Amino acid sequence: MKILIIYTGGTIGMKQTPSGLTPAGDLATDMRALAELGPAFQRHAPELDVLVYDPLIDSADMTPALWIKLAADIESRYDSYDGFVVLHGTDTLAYTSSALSFFVRRWGKPVVVTGAQLPFGFPRSDARSNLISAIEVACTMPAQQAQVCVVFGPRILRGCRVTKVSARAYDAFDSPRFPPLGQIGIEIRYPGARRQVIGKQPTNKAIDVPANDAVAVLQLFPGISDKLFSAVASMPGLRAIVLTAYGAGTGPSRDPAFLDAVRKAVASGIVVLVVSQPLDGVVDFTRYAAGSGLASAGAICGHDLTTEAAVTKLYYLIACGYDAEEIARYARHPLAGEMTV
Repeated sequence: MKILIIYTGGTIGMKQTPSGLTPAGDLATDMRALAELGPAFQRHAPELDVLVYDPLIDSADMTPALWIKLAADIESRYDSYDGFVVLHGTDTLAYTSSALSFFVRRWGKPVVVTGAQLPFGFPRSDARSNLISAIEVACTMPAQQAQVCVVFGPRILRGCRVTKVSARAYDAFDSPRFPPLGQIGIEIRYPGARRQVIGKQPTNKAIDVPANDAVAVLQLFPGISDKLFSAVASMPGLRAIVLTAYGAGTGPSRDPAFLDAVRKAVASGIVVLVVSQPLDGVVDFTRYAAGSGLASAGAICGHDLTTEAAVTKLYYLIACGYDAEEIARYARHPLAGEMTV
């Protein structure tokens, strides 16, 4: 097996400096020295190549342009490797794994995203085990299940279904709205292979880097005003808003000014995609009258999309050059297994 490891930066390879933890470029040397990747590894040691980004990126500095670069680096080398491992900081790892689910448009090989809560060399660091597990998953994931996934701790999770649930625990990521693809214990098991459902990408159109301010996220809260929504919607260059609503996608139903602000934004060509705030929430506009108001204003039901998947899906559709009507149409249907409808 030939695996490409792409080290983008993040805690997994950081070193302590007087100003705090900082990405360091010598992780490739540490990886090649891992005894666990020797002759005993799955009977045959994998052949590892390492691509180290220069400069390394703290995941807090991740942008849509960098998602596109990462996807392009994978696609340009797709025929030369059996699988890919992306090492990434945990802060925005769920956004990048979701983005890769859309922007990597070739299927059939695993793209495994992982990171660590503590760097290599720190006492009780999870870096070593996460890296080894990620490489093994890249080597063993069944072909019918191969996709972008996140390996972190004991679970293998679909890349466009994950969210970060802890900044302190080693089991930092979860997929509350979709079952794991596999479990990592003494053996790696893939019971999720039976649940493989991946949508079809709408096109192979060329990708243009979207502006950072093309998508906004606005969380509903008691007392939110139409003025706040309108101020966000009036931002120059804005193409879409992810509206994180309550529970089943409910919002202020007795505030006609707020609903009118949503209606005006949609009429102006801004896509409003509604997701649920609770980790296990699913948007269903038909369940409560308070949800039907958003539907009547032209907002789109995001079903069980995570916020991360909603944001990155919209950036992907914008990068493909679609207009508002086309974005709204594709937003309603799964493209990479990111939602259940």
